[in-house]
Amino acid sequence: MERPLVSIVIPVYNGVDYLKETIESALAQTYERIEVLVINDGSTDGGATAEIARRFGSQIRYYEKPNGGVSTALNLGIEKMRGEWFSWLSHDDLYEPEKVNNQVEELRKLGDQAQRYILSCGTTLIDEAGAPIYRPRRQLKGVYTDEAMFDYLLLKACLSGCALLIPKRALEQVGGFPTTYRYIQDWVCWVDLALAGYQFKVTTAPHSKTRIHAKQQTKKIADLAPIETARFFERLLMRLEATSSTTTPQIKTVFKAVYRSTDPEVREELLQRFDGHRHLSRMEQKRLNLSAIIYHRMLTLYRGMMNLRYR
Repeated sequence: MERPLVSIVIPVYNGVDYLKETIESALAQTYERIEVLVINDGSTDGGATAEIARRFGSQIRYYEKPNGGVSTALNLGIEKMRGEWFSWLSHDDLYEPEKVNNQVEELRKLGDQAQRYILSCGTTLIDEAGAPIYRPRRQLKGVYTDEAMFDYLLLKACLSGCALLIPKRALEQVGGFPTTYRYIQDWVCWVDLALAGYQFKVTTAPHSKTRIHAKQQTKKIADLAPIETARFFERLLMRLEATSSTTTPQIKTVFKAVYRSTDPEVREELLQRFDGHRHLSRMEQKRLNLSAIIYHRMLTLYRGMMNLRYR
């Protein structure tokens, strides 16, 4: 395949602390056919974020919009981008110089099928000063069918948005990032891409750095996570017609995720509304209930340990 134009889209809101370093990491890509778009999502810092972006002049394309959340900023980037491939870079995260080049090389290996794939690289964690943080995490690797990635996203973990390289037409096909969610919008988008039939190729070479710091927007709205997750499962079960269809692997996966990711009251409501007791045997329900109890206790313990270490 020809060397495609890759659009690096940086949504930013009050990003004065890290935006300069982030833009520099985008411009430092060894792959030359890139464009960098910075989308200012209504920052309220007296023009400080805008000033940093404008210093880069014609090296980037800069846009401002009223505040609407990261999804609206990303969607404006998708609308304005000229490239065939979309690469998200959060305003406080960093790319290694080989990020885009490595992923374009993976595209070349896929040949004519490349446009049916989402690519993901490895990530590392850094603190406010850029020092590495170690946390035990799953190391995903290999090629995943749409069905396999659907199961992974619902039952295991999300993919880091800044690690991905996505065909623009894939994002257009699923309607971009959902604006009705403010905390789980990336997870929802990846699930939509899997449901649209896209496959995923995942490598472990760490070409993206995720920064952990006190001012992260996701920390400020973390209380939305359980509310939005329950609403997303409701939407999925409606989309899969769980109340009227026969049991399918996807419907079973959603109900398993309901056990894993919701509290007992929400779980029971969704099971009742969408005939979960028809799709899962009593034995499966007992096993999933026990697994959910163990999982949540271990998750609480893990988060407590990490908060003590990195608070």
